[in-house]
Amino acid sequence: PPNLINNATRDARVPPFAAPVLAALFALGLEDDDIHIVFSTDCGGYQNWQAEALAYSALMVGQKGHITRIVSNCPDDADWAMMRRSNFPNYHVHITPKFDLDDGREYFPYYNKPLGVDHWIKNAVPPVTQSVVVLLDPDMVFVQPLRPDGVKNKDNVLYTGRQNKEDVSDAVREGHPVGQQYLIGSSWVNFKRDLICGAGSPCTTVDHASANEHYALGPPYLLHREDAKKVFDAWAKYVIKVREVQGKSVADMLSEMYAYCLGAAHHELPHTRLDHFMVSNHRADGEGWEFIDKLEDYSNHNPCLGSHHPPEDAALPLLVHYPGEVIPIIDPKKGGWKFHKKHMPYNIFDCKAKIPGWTSDDGNGAITTTPELIWKTATSPASKCSNKHTDTDCKRQAWVACQVHKTIQEAILAYKDSFCEEGYNKDMDGSLLHPRVMGVKTDPYGAPLGATKQTRNGLKPKYRDEDGSKEYHLRLQRAEAMAVKMKGAGGGAADEEADGEADGEEENTLVAYAVVLAPAAIGMLLLFYRLVIGGKGKEN
Repeated sequence: PPNLINNATRDARVPPFAAPVLAALFALGLEDDDIHIVFSTDCGGYQNWQAEALAYSALMVGQKGHITRIVSNCPDDADWAMMRRSNFPNYHVHITPKFDLDDGREYFPYYNKPLGVDHWIKNAVPPVTQSVVVLLDPDMVFVQPLRPDGVKNKDNVLYTGRQNKEDVSDAVREGHPVGQQYLIGSSWVNFKRDLICGAGSPCTTVDHASANEHYALGPPYLLHREDAKKVFDAWAKYVIKVREVQGKSVADMLSEMYAYCLGAAHHELPHTRLDHFMVSNHRADGEGWEFIDKLEDYSNHNPCLGSHHPPEDAALPLLVHYPGEVIPIIDPKKGGWKFHKKHMPYNIFDCKAKIPGWTSDDGNGAITTTPELIWKTATSPASKCSNKHTDTDCKRQAWVACQVHKTIQEAILAYKDSFCEEGYNKDMDGSLLHPRVMGVKTDPYGAPLGATKQTRNGLKPKYRDEDGSKEYHLRLQRAEAMAVKMKGAGGGAADEEADGEADGEEENTLVAYAVVLAPAAIGMLLLFYRLVIGGKGKEN
């Protein structure tokens, strides 16, 4: 593929025609656990429950590797023991400075992600050593695992760009990042890019066509660790400059997404933009909705009518980025049953709290339903749902509501089983409540403030009495880093690796030529034998 050849020819030691072969060898050489998934949050209750739901969903689908939750803007008395408590085995919590206030002292939470991931990759304890870094949003749940070399069945790669599909790879390697298509457009090309990236930066030469093909994307972003270091550094700088140069003409969330585009373009790291990683907006193109629209022809995985545990390596989106709300109408007079992430009580992981069931109340009265009724209603000929655009919209919303809500319910039960004393609340008749029903105020982005918060009531003694201070958390991190260092330093292996790096580069060059030229040499010998030694005549 052209992008691989271009990357290969930057290094004169690698023959251009070897690039596809070397790329395949690189991808095959990465283990499934050579991956580090990261997402950014604050430490409020709204994102606390999302973080554990995401981590548990990864465990549910067999995700390998490490997961780090980056936490910013926390008060001094935050409960760090609660935030690091998770069923996922390799789960970390990274603390950053406060980022959410710009120079005008204005609330701007979208600094958290770019500045947070940059702080993490530069200061992680222990350091990031995995080859592939994946950036998610906290309001996501896994449906299938992410792997460094992409999905196992390449027929499940969805792509709607300008290249030939056979030239597109979902495997991550240095110089070849990939990401999920988002319909964010290319308006950043019209920014005063020389004032953001600097005069002469490669970001200033990207045109609209290239911007749409390689940079119109969002989480999950998947990059090689060395590429992530470059992009995250530029992203953190440019998100502030976008606000300075473009002002408030750019929507808040788009300002950080466009800053990512600018950072990747500055380092000449065009992404392969793919569609199959995620579903979110039921009206959007460029997402993995094909797997849901033709569910019966693909996986036949229906979380409304059966288990939400998907078949292994099924033709499904890998993640659900659950939107603000999904409304398969059940009772039109009351506005319809709905799943809404901002209607989830904060304390759902509290040992004494009820588990949200299938009742919702947005202020017009409670509506109770079942997953089966949701599906039946959404797929009936007369179905109605929020913002219906096509005949498949209601089906899409129903599938997402069942998959996400059942995953959250199981995450809560698993959490309570691991960390709560016997007798914890298993009742699954809690409700999804609009903030006005909960009687709480909301922030400028609609998330409830001051809702019931998770407590330590009912935890097993060792968790109830655990030190939740920031100082103790940092001490645990240092101890973990020391253990990793001691494990990796046995026998002076690290020093030997550094000493042999130069020799290894030369050997890799020879291997590259040998891998590509050996089959060609054998083919030429066979052809010579056929034409010269094998005799004359028409058979030749």
